[in-house]
Amino acid sequence: MARAGKVKEVLTRGLGDRKTIGLGTALVAIGGLGKLALPGFANIETVLVASIVAGSVLGRWWTVIVPLGAILLQQLVAWGSLYPDNAFEVMAGITFFVATGYLFVGVAGRKLKPRMVARVGSVALLTTLSVPLTVAYDLWTDVGEWYFIARPVGVDFWTVLQLQVPFTAYHILSSLIFVPLFGSVFLWAQAYLSHRHPAEAPASDPHAPHVGG
Repeated sequence: MARAGKVKEVLTRGLGDRKTIGLGTALVAIGGLGKLALPGFANIETVLVASIVAGSVLGRWWTVIVPLGAILLQQLVAWGSLYPDNAFEVMAGITFFVATGYLFVGVAGRKLKPRMVARVGSVALLTTLSVPLTVAYDLWTDVGEWYFIARPVGVDFWTVLQLQVPFTAYHILSSLIFVPLFGSVFLWAQAYLSHRHPAEAPASDPHAPHVGG
């Protein structure tokens, strides 16, 4: 019984209460299914946005669960149907760069967690951060694309970067639209649910700032 209680305590500390788990699961679904629902719009990055929001709004284990869960959900379909002609090692390599890029975005968003409350300034801060994070994500995934796809056919990295410019512009535009939208919705939902059910307040976050004596 003591071991079961300790496991429950660890899970509660890492995942939060039922409300937080519900919001985290929703972010996984929005990130993964949103990407799959827009195959013709590769530069609308729902996973990247979900990763930023997960780190900055939910924190805890969701900083890692949301990006990895969303990319797993996406790749379960992508590997079998969207990219049937790519070799396994190419898909595995690209997936590594994409997944680590999303993780970086989530962890960077996590640094804002103590400053995120349900107010306009928080959303503006998150939106501002999304721009350099989007550029950094694109640069990192460009390295993977060059190494696994472009390099074998003789295309140099500089050419890959030049070709990426318009796509990064669309990525930034996507982030400027969806980060404040998702961020506002999830900040409001978190505040609303906490107000409605104060008895279910989540376990203390070890990284949250201490308030009081």
